[in-house]
Amino acid sequence: MKRIFPQIFYNPLSLIGAVVVLFNIGLIIFLTIVELLTKHPKPYADIIIFIILPVIVLCGLILVVIGIVREKRRQSAGEPQERRLPIIDFNDPRYRIMGVVLGGGFVLLSLLYAFASYKAYQFMESDTFCMLCHSVMSPESTAHAFSPHAEVGCVVCHVGSGAEYFFLSKLNGTGQLYSFVLNKYHRPIPVPVKNLRPAEDTCKTCHGPQYSPSEILKLTTHFLSDKTNTKWTIDLLLNMGKGRIETDNPLRIHWHATVAKEICYAATDPKRVVIPWIKVTGFDGKERIYRSTENKITSKELDSAEKRVMDCIDCHNREGHFFRPPAQVLNAYLQGKLIDPSLPQIKSIAVHALENTYSSRLVAGDGIKQMIMEFYQKTYPDVVSSKKGEIEKAITEVQNIYRRNYDPFMKVSWKNFPDNAGHTYSLGCFRCHDGKHMSSDGKVLSKDCSTCHLLITHTGDQSKGQAVFAPASYPHPVDIRDAYKEMNCTECHGAGN
Repeated sequence: MKRIFPQIFYNPLSLIGAVVVLFNIGLIIFLTIVELLTKHPKPYADIIIFIILPVIVLCGLILVVIGIVREKRRQSAGEPQERRLPIIDFNDPRYRIMGVVLGGGFVLLSLLYAFASYKAYQFMESDTFCMLCHSVMSPESTAHAFSPHAEVGCVVCHVGSGAEYFFLSKLNGTGQLYSFVLNKYHRPIPVPVKNLRPAEDTCKTCHGPQYSPSEILKLTTHFLSDKTNTKWTIDLLLNMGKGRIETDNPLRIHWHATVAKEICYAATDPKRVVIPWIKVTGFDGKERIYRSTENKITSKELDSAEKRVMDCIDCHNREGHFFRPPAQVLNAYLQGKLIDPSLPQIKSIAVHALENTYSSRLVAGDGIKQMIMEFYQKTYPDVVSSKKGEIEKAITEVQNIYRRNYDPFMKVSWKNFPDNAGHTYSLGCFRCHDGKHMSSDGKVLSKDCSTCHLLITHTGDQSKGQAVFAPASYPHPVDIRDAYKEMNCTECHGAGN
């Protein structure tokens, strides 16, 4: 029989290498077809198809070369070159049975190998895989499960598709593994903004200015920390901004993405709260630089400071992992009647119970129960008699709130993770829009509330189904006069209070 390759190719090692090469090339073709037919490409697909499997192919080729070199050396040493393959006669029942068994076994093992490779490829992009070596990320995992992005896997944002960010994430993960094994990791885990890929590659695959409505009516219910948990609502008309360019009074909240071509800033702290320098580049190419008149930065400090191009996560920085302030969560629970708002001072005592210091989550559960129950037994004994069930339910819900938003071991709480999409509980918008950032031509980043939203009140007759709104005059449930125009909300509602 005429052979295709030279005689030295036909040796066991080279033949095994050839099988490895051919089989994995087939697997590459199979996974490539699967990925082309998938509506949403998988983040690890490129890595498996174009890096890991080709490496296995390369290993097979190396086996082929090693086999050829060994065979050539055998020939040079004068060893017999003639090799006879075993004679297989399929007329013999023994050979037929052996052929069927070996052939069937090879097909079965090939299918199992392909299936196992594909399942391993799927598992590598699952949240379960991410949590195997990242138990320290348990608080983030819990927060993610209750976030608007709970259905979005970890790797979609933290890795994404393509080889570049795969290697960057694994390189960063190597340092994290070292810190984890030697128990040198930070508590709490720092926010990995500098390691995340740009929002163009992640957030904007689903979101973008083209999907933004002009205005959104946001109705928010608050409960005051008084005896009756007084209910207070505030209605805001948010100027979201559309994906269009307007030169005259553009809609503001997404002005950063629709009118400015690029916004670059320098922060002097790792949480990006103190921002003394901002550069705005318009679509016409003109630049305007704003400097803080309060937190000044020298030219030398500016040169050494890390500058970041602003994108979605500079404001929407907690969309996947919310650690919410207790007052905010309790507003929602009281509004939804998960906690009975008729329990006197329930919001006040619940906030105190949540903000108390505990050594562990287990201790926190017992401490919350004891604090709330003792408060009612001492202050409102008649309520304990008449609403014991409601109090116990409230205790259970407050314990759940604690488990979702706090972790004493990892030192996790909302105070360590400011949410920049707003300005009530953290500086957020007021990091830049504080009325103290001024350009060289005298333009100031305004702190005026109406820049981004309009406070409104319902004036229509709701019994007749009328929805008529008019501007409201005062944005605060307690009379603080005009202090709200000068003070930041965080001075009363922030982490330090």
